[in-house]
Amino acid sequence: MPTYLGVDLGTSGLRGVLIDQDLQVLAHAALPYPGAWLDSNMWLLGLEQLAAIIRNQNPPAWRAIKAITFDGTSGTVLPCAVDGSALMPALAYSDQRAEAEAQWLHQHWPTGGIVLSPASSLNKLLWLRNHLSHFDALRYIHHPADWVAAQLTGHFGVSDRGNLLKLGVNAQTLDYPPELLRILEQVGIDPRLLPTALREGTAIAPVRASWTNRLALPAHTEVRAGCTDSVAAAMAAGLSRPGQALSSLGSSLACKVVHSQPINNNGIYSHFLDEYCLVGTASNAGGASLLRYFSRDEMQTMTALLCPDSPTGALFYPLPKPGERFPLNAPQWSGSEIPLLKTAAIFQGLLEGLSYIEAWMYSTLKQAGVRITAPIRSVGGGSENAKWMQMRANILNHPIEVLTNSDAATGAALLAASSEYGSVEATIQKYAKVGRIIMPDPDAAEKYQPYTQKFRETFVAASSY
Repeated sequence: MPTYLGVDLGTSGLRGVLIDQDLQVLAHAALPYPGAWLDSNMWLLGLEQLAAIIRNQNPPAWRAIKAITFDGTSGTVLPCAVDGSALMPALAYSDQRAEAEAQWLHQHWPTGGIVLSPASSLNKLLWLRNHLSHFDALRYIHHPADWVAAQLTGHFGVSDRGNLLKLGVNAQTLDYPPELLRILEQVGIDPRLLPTALREGTAIAPVRASWTNRLALPAHTEVRAGCTDSVAAAMAAGLSRPGQALSSLGSSLACKVVHSQPINNNGIYSHFLDEYCLVGTASNAGGASLLRYFSRDEMQTMTALLCPDSPTGALFYPLPKPGERFPLNAPQWSGSEIPLLKTAAIFQGLLEGLSYIEAWMYSTLKQAGVRITAPIRSVGGGSENAKWMQMRANILNHPIEVLTNSDAATGAALLAASSEYGSVEATIQKYAKVGRIIMPDPDAAEKYQPYTQKFRETFVAASSY
């Protein structure tokens, strides 16, 4: 019986899930990178360690692997030489250093949509052109998922269309707009640096012999085009029909809604899965923001003291470092001033702030024409906090569906298996699971409503200075 491996190249570590042809999980593992996340060598060393753990859990299933798919953060850019080696550490998805390039690009391509963000892959490429001393050695632009896939197959300069959205690809036609090509030529960048775009799940090539030996993989193992981490999480969460929504509560906060048409403007962008679009956006705020003020043990202690039905009245906009991309476009803003006190009130205020940000994100999506007709599904480490989930339901005034075992690695594994089911949508529907529903408390929702509005007004003003 063939098996399928999905690997999530996250910001804090790797996760792997091995499933069979019936989409049942046979083995799984997670571990931190053996070194710095932005050092691409750690992606490969971490993959070897992860493979060894999963292989030892279920040796027969490992020997039956038919296909592998990787997911990772879009916008995390790795400039590579002609042999595929990294020219420098990767630039993180949240890196805002390309603000000047973003302003220049907006003047020359005002309809560029998501690529106009300072954190986009395209603006990072423009930054490299202006600041990388050995730019002439640049041959490939990669992201974590496609670079690791290229290492295993030897096929560099190939990526899935989702990871290439922030580099300017047209996800429907799988090519690059003529305006973009003209802009690159204007600044002395060879358009051939742009990767070839593939639909997610498309076969790339078999794993080359050196890597089948290193990972003890079957000789016939195939690597298939992956996706972004948020798309993989959406797949694992069972999103396949219009009106379904997902919040990923990880290091950062990402929201996606299944919609019939793409929307790409003002920080909203669309990925594609079969017949529908995943319209969404992401904030730099999230779990990484919380860790600036509380350790994991402290958060666990403080959780028992949370009062999800009683607003603190605090208005905190917590950012892990300067720069926000949505719902505010504020590349240099540091967020709000937050008292450095280890109290339950401060902790609850931070969680409320993240929930107000999420409510703002969904409100903006609705204003753009996106409808949400089902409970908002939730995944990520934050969804394990039951009191926060009740607080979110109250602030969003919408049912929350908490899912377990629906991480991005599971979505990547489903994508690896999707060719056998004829489509990604059919694979998702076969796998889809039901989570725990949390309903908003009407009285608490009414208490939170004025703070939700005041939060937006406060930080629209504060971030503009």
